[in-house]
Amino acid sequence: MPDRDPWGDPAAARDADEPPFVPSRSGELPDWAEPAPEPEPQPQPEPEIASEPDLPPATIEDPWDRRDSTQVLPRSWVPSTTTTTTSEELAPSSAAVRTSMGDSVIETDDAPDERPSTAEQAVPWLIGVILLLAGMVIVLLALIFAGPESLGAPDASPSASVLAVVPSTSTEQSVAATASPRASASPSVSPIATPTLEPTPSPVSPSAFGPLEMVYQGRSAALAPIYLLRHDFTTDAEPDVMAQDASLDVRRFAWSPDGTVGAGLLADVLVSIEPGEEKRRLGDGITTTTFGADASTIYAVRVTQDGDNDVATVLSIDFGSADTTELASVTFARPDVGTQDVIAEAQFTDDGGPIRLFFMEGGALRLWARDAGTWDIEVASGDVTELDEALLRLWAPDGSRRVGAGSEDGTTTLTLVDADGETVAETTIAGRVSHLRWSPDGERMTFTLGRSAAAGGVLQDLFLWDLVDDDAPMQLTSTGAAFGAEWLGSQPLWRGE
Repeated sequence: MPDRDPWGDPAAARDADEPPFVPSRSGELPDWAEPAPEPEPQPQPEPEIASEPDLPPATIEDPWDRRDSTQVLPRSWVPSTTTTTTSEELAPSSAAVRTSMGDSVIETDDAPDERPSTAEQAVPWLIGVILLLAGMVIVLLALIFAGPESLGAPDASPSASVLAVVPSTSTEQSVAATASPRASASPSVSPIATPTLEPTPSPVSPSAFGPLEMVYQGRSAALAPIYLLRHDFTTDAEPDVMAQDASLDVRRFAWSPDGTVGAGLLADVLVSIEPGEEKRRLGDGITTTTFGADASTIYAVRVTQDGDNDVATVLSIDFGSADTTELASVTFARPDVGTQDVIAEAQFTDDGGPIRLFFMEGGALRLWARDAGTWDIEVASGDVTELDEALLRLWAPDGSRRVGAGSEDGTTTLTLVDADGETVAETTIAGRVSHLRWSPDGERMTFTLGRSAAAGGVLQDLFLWDLVDDDAPMQLTSTGAAFGAEWLGSQPLWRGE
C-alpha cells in the first residue's frame, strides 16, 4: 500500500502511540478502533482562533504589537472537515463574535450585537443635556424680562410710595420671592408693570403669624424705660425687642392691620418700626397715633398749648416718606391728670391716656379728650363733627359680639354679648382689666390685668380669655411689667354704638 499523505488523511492527526490501522480479513475493526460510548477527548493542537470557525485569520500586521499572536502547529495537523465528536464541550458557540485590531474592524455577515455601543449610549444623554441647558436659558430670559407678577407675587397695595415699609429681608417677602416658576413646553413671558422704587406692602393673612403672636409693652425693672416686644406665646423662644431706648419710654405704639410694620412714640418722637430696618423719624411732638386701613398711612395727634386750652391737631402721615398733612384742629380745655389712685391710673393709661385717636369702621377718625369732648373727623375733607363725650366700643372682627368690662371691689367682670345685647359668656377676675383686644379669628381676647403690689406699686401682666372653651382667663406673662398687647394681623373694629 502506498504511503498516505499526512496532509490529506485525517487519521494522520492521531497520536503516534496508536497502532496503524490494518483491516482484518473478517472485516472486523480492531479493538482500539471500536467507538467508545464516551471517548475521552484527546488534546488537539488547535489554534486559539478555533472558536471563530467562520472568520478567516486576521492578516493585518502591526509591527508594534507585542502580543503572542503566532502559534506553531505540527506538520501533521490537518483542519477538521467533519464533526465526528459527540462531546457538547467541543461544540462551537453560536454567538456572534467581533474581532478588532487597532482601529480596524473586521466586518462579518453575522447579526450585530444587540447592546448599543458607548457612543450610541451617549447620544440620549447629550440630547438631554442640550434640552436642559436650553430650558435653563429660557427660564433665565423669562426672569430677566418678567417682574414679580410672573412669579405669582401678590398685587401691589394702593399707595406706591411705601416700598420702604416692608423690609426686603422679611419672612413673608422672602417666601414669595423664592417661589419657583413652573416650566412649560412652550414658555412665554407675560408683560407686567415695571415695579416702582417704593412698592407698597401687600395685605398679610393672619395665618402668616403665630396663633398667639402679639406686640406689647414691658419693662425690665420697675423704674426702667418701657420697651416694645414681639412674641408668640405658643413658643418657648425669647421675645424679640422691637423698640428700646436707654432713657426714653416707648409711651405709645400702633401696629399696621397687616402686621408688617409699626410705629412707636419714644417720648414724643414718632418713629417707624420695621423688622430688620433702621428706625426713621416720622413726626415730633406727637401724643397718640393709630394706623388707618393699611400700612401706608398713620394718623397722629400733636397737642400744643394755647393759654389754659390745648389744641389738638390731627395729622395724616405717609409711612414711607413721612410726608405730613394736617387734617383738622380742635381746641378744648386742658384735661386734669393724675387724680385717680395708682391702680386706676395705670388702667386708664393702658387704655390710651387722656387723649385718644381711633380709626373707626367706615374710615372716619374719632378724637377723644378726657373731660373735654369727642369729635369725628372725615379723613377726605377734614370736616369735624362734635359729639357728646363717649368712648367707642370694640367689636369682634366679624361685628357679631363685643365685650363689656365692669370693675367693683378690686375685681373685674367681663361680659360677652351678641349684637342684640344678649349675654353669651361671662367671667370674673381679681384686678383691673384694661386694653382688651380681639384675636384675628375672633375666638380669643387678650387684656392687661393690673393688681396692687406689696410696696404700693402696680403689677401688670397679660392674660388670655378663650371664648370657645369658655375657660377662665389664662395668664400669659408673669413679669409684673407687661401690658398693652396688640395682635399681629388684626384690625380693631371700633364702633360708636
